This record gives sequence, structure tokens and C-alpha cells, in this order.
Amino acid sequence: MADIVCFSGNGMSRQVADGLRSLGLGSDDGSLGFVFPVYGWRPPKIVARFIREGLVSRLAGRSPGYVWAVMTCGFDVGYADKVFDQLLCPVLGRGLDAAFSVQMPDTYIGLPGFRLNPPEVMDGKMRRMAERLPGIARRIQMREHVRDLGRGVFPRLKTHVFGRIFDRFFVDDRFFHATAEKCTKCGKCASNCPAGSIGRTGDGGPVWRRDGSCTGCLRCLHGCPAGAIEFGWFTKGKRRLGSDEKGRCE
Repeated sequence: MADIVCFSGNGMSRQVADGLRSLGLGSDDGSLGFVFPVYGWRPPKIVARFIREGLVSRLAGRSPGYVWAVMTCGFDVGYADKVFDQLLCPVLGRGLDAAFSVQMPDTYIGLPGFRLNPPEVMDGKMRRMAERLPGIARRIQMREHVRDLGRGVFPRLKTHVFGRIFDRFFVDDRFFHATAEKCTKCGKCASNCPAGSIGRTGDGGPVWRRDGSCTGCLRCLHGCPAGAIEFGWFTKGKRRLGSDEKGRCE
């Protein structure tokens, strides 16, 4: 397998994937690695879609000898790895050999009570990430069979109850809109959307397709240079991250 399959909503998972590559992972060593964020204690919809529809062509008939994943999260991952196992099994006939979690700055602000981490918390998470990656890389290179994950409390409840509710009702582009007096119609949100969920109106403004393709990454919101995009009323007045990330599963 060449390289690492990575999806990054707002650049956090991309930094982890790049860090692992710099430590020697991702070469053609017969393993298959995934790096992706956890949304609502579950893999993002775009990752699930890639496993179902794109992984076979990516493998091109090759069979990986060792399969691993590194999942990024703001706090914990619940049983996201087990959901990922269920996605892999129909395609590979097996689940993960190893799974790890890495805390990164929390970028989800789409519900009441959710905000970006303060700068000092972000800095601390980034420092601990850099300290953690060499150990993860060594364990992968040694082909350990391990689940080194921060599951948090009540992981089954979070993943299989709260996570399903989150997926069904809040990973949905019907809440997005652009504030007319702020939107400059630059088109950045449409061009940066990893799921292709945003089109443009006749005058260049954004229009969300409402077709179920949205993966809930909030990249359109964080990456809007004018701060014009909101997710219902939940995001009004909240600090944004800013992102130029162009992430697909690649």
C-alpha cells in the first residue's frame, strides 16, 4: 500500500498524517493506514462512503497485511474504532489490527456549549500530539495488535445512542446559511467542500444541496474569509478556526 489514506476536515488530521509520514510511515511496506477525525464518536460519513465505494479501487487488487487507524478527537472516541471495523469487514474481510487516538484542538462549534478550545489549550494539545506520534509510529512499525484509545466514559452509549442521533439530525446541511450582508460571494466555501455539498447561485452566493452528502466537518464555516456562514443560530458569535484545507480521502 502506498501512502496513508487520510481525511481531514479542518487540517487537524492532516497534521497527524503528515507527522506520521515524516516518521517513516506511508511507504510501500504492505500495510494500510487510515487517519481521520471522529465526529460524534463515529467515523465521518465521508470516510464511511469512501470505505464502501472507493477502497476497493484504491487497493487495486492488493491485500494489506496489516491495517491500522489513527483517529483524532477533541476529547475521546468512544467505540468509533468498532464502527470502523464494521465498515472494513465487508470490504477486507477483517477489521483493524491496531487503532490509536490523538487529542487535537476541538473544531466543532455546531451545537450549544461547543466552542473552539482556548489558545493555550490548543497549544497544549498540539504539543502532546507531537510527543505522542513517535510512539504510535514505532508500534505500527513493530506490527503491534493494540487498541490504544481514549474511549472516555460510557463509550457504548456515546457511540451507539448519542452518535446515531448526532449523525441523523445534526450532520445535515439544512442548518447552514450565509449572512447576506457579510457574504462576498467568493466561492471559497463551494470549492473547499470535501463532500461537494455546496453549489453556487446565479449571483455567485453559496447554496447547500440538501442531498445528504454533507459530512458535518464545518469547513465551509471555519474557512469563510468573511465569517458569513452560520450553522443555524448555534454558531453565532463563536470564534472560528479558519481553514484552507482541501481534504478528501486521499
